[in-house]
Amino acid sequence: MRLLWHAGLLYLCFQVTASCLADEKIFPEAMRTWKDVDGREIQAVFKGLEGDRVKLEKDGQVYIFSVSRLSAADQSYARNLQAPPPQPLPIAPDATKPPPLSDLELRVAPDVNVALVEQHVVFLVNEARKARNLKPLDSNDRIALVARSHSMDMATRGFFAHTNPDGEDATARASKAGFTGLAGGSEGQPSLGLVENIGRVGRYASIQVVRRDGEVIRRRIRWQTEAKMAEQLVLIWMAIPAFRMNILDLSKAYLGVGVHVHREHLFATQNFF
Repeated sequence: MRLLWHAGLLYLCFQVTASCLADEKIFPEAMRTWKDVDGREIQAVFKGLEGDRVKLEKDGQVYIFSVSRLSAADQSYARNLQAPPPQPLPIAPDATKPPPLSDLELRVAPDVNVALVEQHVVFLVNEARKARNLKPLDSNDRIALVARSHSMDMATRGFFAHTNPDGEDATARASKAGFTGLAGGSEGQPSLGLVENIGRVGRYASIQVVRRDGEVIRRRIRWQTEAKMAEQLVLIWMAIPAFRMNILDLSKAYLGVGVHVHREHLFATQNFF
């Protein structure tokens, strides 16, 4: 008797999306400057599109008006942010998560080239931006160190959130690491303009469980490549509106990606500046 466990993209999308949606703080809504066809500006949060009408929120008030009133760049930006509605994702009826790997299976697992995963993520993010006529982001090593440290911390301390158990968010962690890329705030006070995406995917695509007389005699594991894990991460982020907004943000110029492997999982953090 053979049982095939699938731990591929469909399950991973559900797992990451569900865990994020359970805590709204994982999706900070981005306040940005919107410009209309006459050059007038408003600081507001994008709340979605309804046909040819855009919804923006400012100070708790939602404003709805024609997309055609936005500047050409902001019209394109708003349409790019509108992700397709999520489709129902199947979950195996006899399991809510893929099985963990044994110590022996992990010892014989192929090594993951984390630098290669990070490079693939940067490439795919910039491909998504270029496809929408947005300027690609420059990879920044100092921001990547901040991102990599957070991925490692999530894996080793067993949490999955933007704020670590010490109460430090991306801004606090970057400041603590000595990152000084500061931008002037609205009231003249310096502010750290980092935003963040986090993700977690599995190192294997499937496990084939072979049983004999009800006993497991072996498990055959199909491992994922670095390119495939990077592709899954970016697909997940592009499917989540707040993370998609970060990837396609016109105001960001730099990107740092940090990846850490822990047992059967790969943790990833993106920081944008």
